[in-house]
Amino acid sequence: MLNLAGVTSQDLVYDLGCGDGRIVILAAKERGARGVGVDLDPERIRESKKNAKAAGVNHLVQFFEQNLFETDIRQATVVMLYLYPEVNLRLRPKLLRELRPGTRIVSHSHTMGDWEDDETRRVEGHDLHFFVVPANMTGTWRWQEPGGAPVSLALSQKFQRLKGSLTIGAETYPIRDGSLRGESIFFRVERPLQGQRQVFSYEGRLSGNTIQGKITADESGQGANRWEATRDPSTIVSIAE
Repeated sequence: MLNLAGVTSQDLVYDLGCGDGRIVILAAKERGARGVGVDLDPERIRESKKNAKAAGVNHLVQFFEQNLFETDIRQATVVMLYLYPEVNLRLRPKLLRELRPGTRIVSHSHTMGDWEDDETRRVEGHDLHFFVVPANMTGTWRWQEPGGAPVSLALSQKFQRLKGSLTIGAETYPIRDGSLRGESIFFRVERPLQGQRQVFSYEGRLSGNTIQGKITADESGQGANRWEATRDPSTIVSIAE
């Protein structure tokens, strides 16, 4: 699970339903990461603290007897889960609402329903499901083309998958291959240019209500153009389902 999440000494690893604390203890001992374990069972918390002291990492990890649905997880950079499928689904809105975009999640054995994992890895007969929390890219984005033509982009989102349409002047074109990885966005649009159909790739990164990136004509061989789009905040729709 640590390998799949790419845990390093820069991470704060949360284990929701930590049991004897082995995941966060291992993250601290092998990777130098800080860790927080949460469990409802007071005996497991006592056991976790004892194990952390024996491993010499009690300065890096903390354990709390707490309901995981009430735990403040906003500071986590990695979240580990080994829960029942129905608990994963109940927890999903909290993960999407509270975790920062780019936070990595690894779920042992169970998925997140229709939130598709970014990677599945089978280790010693067990499936590990890896997710990256997506930014909320929904809404209406606007910018101008180099020639001054106004452009608007309407985006809807289901987890890391995007749908939408690009409008230039009076013409509207569907986007395709829309995807997110944390705060990074990618999609393509096919539209006319100088009398020919061209495919344009849009790549950017979200900061607040601004995307900064580049637009590349896939087949023309031309260099990339700078892309900066601004969103109308009133058009944002929650993705925390």
